[in-house]
Amino acid sequence: MKIALNQWSISPPNATPEMCEEFIKMAKEAGYQGFEFCFNDSTFHPDKIDKEFRKKLVELVKSYDMCFPSIATGVFWKYNLGSPDESIRKRGIEFLRKGIEAAYDLEAKVVLVVPAVASPEIPYDKMYKLSQESIKSQAKYAEDLGVIIGIENVWNKFLYSPLEFKRFIEEIGSEAVRAYLDLGNIVNLGYPEHWIDLLKDLIAAVHVKDFDAKIGNITAFRHLGYGSINWEPLLKRLKSVGYDYFLTVECPVTFDPTLKEPKYPDDYFKWAKHNAEFLKRILEKID
Repeated sequence: MKIALNQWSISPPNATPEMCEEFIKMAKEAGYQGFEFCFNDSTFHPDKIDKEFRKKLVELVKSYDMCFPSIATGVFWKYNLGSPDESIRKRGIEFLRKGIEAAYDLEAKVVLVVPAVASPEIPYDKMYKLSQESIKSQAKYAEDLGVIIGIENVWNKFLYSPLEFKRFIEEIGSEAVRAYLDLGNIVNLGYPEHWIDLLKDLIAAVHVKDFDAKIGNITAFRHLGYGSINWEPLLKRLKSVGYDYFLTVECPVTFDPTLKEPKYPDDYFKWAKHNAEFLKRILEKID
C-alpha cells in the first residue's frame, strides 16, 4: 500500500487552485506518494479548473514522482443525490458527471461520492432508490472513462450497516461503482473490521483518520495515533482482503484540539508529516 494526502489536510481556508503546486510540493516533502485533489462549488469549482489547468497539475504531480490516486468533494452534502427535489438532485448529478470528468483528466482512479444525506422529511426507502438511480445514471459514463465512483461511508444517517452498504452498491450493478472506505468514520458507529471483511474487493480507495471513542462526537476526530484505532491489526486486515491501493490521509490541521489558530504552512506541514511517518511505520511492520 502507498500513502496519499488529501488536499483538505494541507490547505488553509483561503486556498486557491494556484496554491496546488505548493500543496503538492509540501505533500512530497512530507513523504507522500499521492495527492487527493478536492473540488467544490466555489473556488475549486470544476468549471473554473479547465482542461489546460488540469493538464498542468498532472505534469506537476508527475514531476514529483507522485500521482492523483483519487479526487474528493463535499458538494453532495449540499446537492443531495437522494433528494426528492428534482432540482437539487439534478445539480448533484451534474457535479457527479463533472467529478468523473475531472478524475479522468487528472488520471485519478476514483472520485469520492456521498450517496445521500438523510433528513426526517425524506422517506428512507425513497432516498435509497433515488440515490441509486442518480449514481446509476452516471455509472456507464464512469465505466467508459475508466473511473470508479467511490461511495463513501460518512455521518449522513444513511447506510450505517456494512451489510446495507454492500447491498446498496451491488444493486447498482456496475463495476464502476465501488466503496470509498473511511476507517475513521466507522469507529463511533461500529467496527472497521466488519466493513473490511464484508466489502473486501469492493473497496476501491481508503481514507484514514483517527477518532477518540471516549469523546464520541464530531469533535473527536484526531490525527493518526491520537485516537482509539489500533492501526497495525486493522491495516493487516485490510491487506489480508487484497487491498493494495492508497491510504489517503484526511486529517485537517484542526484535528489537533490544542491549535486555536493554526499557522500556515508550519502547523499544516507538521501534522501532514506526522501522519505520513505514522503510516510508514505501520506499513513497514506489516509488509
